[in-house]
Amino acid sequence: ITPKMYTLQEAGTLTTTLVASIIVFTVMLTPPLAQSAPQYPGTFIKTNHSSTRHHGLPGEGHNRNGAAHRERHSVTQVQTSTGLLHGIRRNVLGKDVHIYLGVPFAQPPLGPLRFKKPISLKPWNGTYYATKQPNTCYQEHFVSFPEFRGEMMWNPNTNISEDCLYLNMWVPKTRKTNMPILIWIYGGGYMAGTSTLDIYNGEILAAENSVIVVGIQYRVGSFGFLYYGNEDAPGNVGLWDQLSAMKWAGGGSVSFHLLSPYSRDYMTRGIIQSGTLNAPWSIMDAPTAKAIAKKLANDCNCTEATEADTLQCLRDLPAQRISELQWESYSPILNFPSAPTIDGKFLPKHPIDMLKEGDFKKAELLIGSNLNEGTYFILYDYIKYFDKEGPNCLPRETFLEILDNVFGNLSSVQKDAIRFQYTHWEEPKDPCKVTEKFADLVGDYYFICPTNKFAELYAEHNAPVYYYFFTQRTSLNPWGKWMGVMHADEIEYVFGNPLNGTAHTREEKDLSRRIMKYFTTFAETGRPVSEDSGEDWPLYTKAEPNYFILNSKDRGTGKGPRAHTCAFWNEFMPVITTGTSSRKPQILRFPHLFGMSYMTFLVDAKKIDGERVKDQLFISGRP
Repeated sequence: ITPKMYTLQEAGTLTTTLVASIIVFTVMLTPPLAQSAPQYPGTFIKTNHSSTRHHGLPGEGHNRNGAAHRERHSVTQVQTSTGLLHGIRRNVLGKDVHIYLGVPFAQPPLGPLRFKKPISLKPWNGTYYATKQPNTCYQEHFVSFPEFRGEMMWNPNTNISEDCLYLNMWVPKTRKTNMPILIWIYGGGYMAGTSTLDIYNGEILAAENSVIVVGIQYRVGSFGFLYYGNEDAPGNVGLWDQLSAMKWAGGGSVSFHLLSPYSRDYMTRGIIQSGTLNAPWSIMDAPTAKAIAKKLANDCNCTEATEADTLQCLRDLPAQRISELQWESYSPILNFPSAPTIDGKFLPKHPIDMLKEGDFKKAELLIGSNLNEGTYFILYDYIKYFDKEGPNCLPRETFLEILDNVFGNLSSVQKDAIRFQYTHWEEPKDPCKVTEKFADLVGDYYFICPTNKFAELYAEHNAPVYYYFFTQRTSLNPWGKWMGVMHADEIEYVFGNPLNGTAHTREEKDLSRRIMKYFTTFAETGRPVSEDSGEDWPLYTKAEPNYFILNSKDRGTGKGPRAHTCAFWNEFMPVITTGTSSRKPQILRFPHLFGMSYMTFLVDAKKIDGERVKDQLFISGRP
């Protein structure tokens, strides 16, 4: 069931906040052309260095920060390899942070550049004024719960435009001469998302941990992933956008950039949050991608005699028409009409095959999942059956109908196995227990079990893997208690949001500090805990699938997570899929079943001087 579609406004997105990741890179910082300053959102009239500005700062007008952050700020400048950047210096929790907003890293992909790979910008003369949040890449506005804080926090908060290839940077002023760089790539099912969201404000993470934080924009939906297999629409241009930003500032969607021969050499290590490339929603083969592109062309009445003429017709259309009609190819659960495509270039072959062969960057990896990954998605995809407040009790008959639809291409034996696995046998017809099992199924199949399998395959090639399991239900969580510890709930802790003057508990603030420390220590050293920390975070392997619990009260470790149910998906289902006892790994692949795009962090392994960003930043990859 597709969410109700509203007319596109300045803000808005499908509130599918999908995975997050981090990686460590070495990439050239080469900011783009600023000669024609007024055409860029981050550029406006030059002012004296002694002036103060409040224009476009995160938190102002969006209530992102507490009173401690609403201080006057002065200007700052940094010399990059392609020109001088003019930003804002702001006091954050008693520490100075240099903020550069709306820095372009590629030419605006407008007109004839729609659907094409990004084109780099040339060095500029003079000063580029990076003091205003950038545009959000073109996407639709979906509202299921009007004025509800839990939904609104994911809606874009800047103008929506195809002219959107910009990034934000937060650089702490510190005596530390070397700092890692973390680059965030938002999620949203490859259909939505923006790095301008208040929750992605990197100032606290930068200030408290002496790291450089970068948030990038990249094209989503058909604008970022339309595939015709030629130079005019090569597919994966959203990933090429990420790579372009990596070359400017540093990284990409972690799972894909670890594998792609074009981007793997830029990274040193990575963090992947709640989603990997072997998940059912994460990848699309070329024939499927082209079929979806042709359907979009037909829906747009672009049925020309040649592909070149068809693409020209699509380029001539208003962006809003494409943005609306692409959703005609959506179906539950998490069947979005755009995804990274196995194009023979950026992705030369199926990522699973590359993983099994060890054809990827052997970087240290921090990876993890949340306790209740599935609740968010059953609510949105089957909203007529559920209420966000709860309690929610689904009749077993309805659950079985949904299973038949979602897994319609499986055999009756396979579907029977899924029904058996996700029946609460003590109370098989209790509708409330049915809902719990439905949420477990979605969380296991689409998130936790693929993440476990990815970690296992990755570790088999002697690459260090550390696994976290986030189990903290936040006291200020606006969603019903039945939704538990949802997908993306860890993000506010990664960015230090509990420290921003809100009413989070002392324990939650401490947890946020710990998580920021784990992530930044990993970025700098390749291990999430230091030797003198007194904490033990064991490696994850197939033989010892250890995970570390992220919770304000529980600091223990476990094995799995959800080891029994993931054995069902990762070991048993491949057997009955092939009808043989062979253990050859086979993945249940739906043609374009993917629901998340990475919210990604990237980290710079090569440290960067805090006073001069120089030219070594990084990126890598939401869902």
